[in-house]
Amino acid sequence: MAVVLGLVVVMALVVPFLLWLLIDQETSNPTIVDRADAERIAKERGGRQSSTDRTSDDDDDRDSSRSF
Repeated sequence: MAVVLGLVVVMALVVPFLLWLLIDQETSNPTIVDRADAERIAKERGGRQSSTDRTSDDDDDRDSSRSF
């Protein structure tokens, strides 16, 4: 029983430390770009695309029925 408890304690310490190492390694050398380059990269990766299933704020009439 003590061995199992010891393994649980060791894993509870090792797993967060390994996660910290992985995150630290990934964020240690960030690429710095200006806004235009960042938007271009985001579009290349599939982000910031217009969606046809969303309505614009002008089409949203939920607030028109409220009386303040």
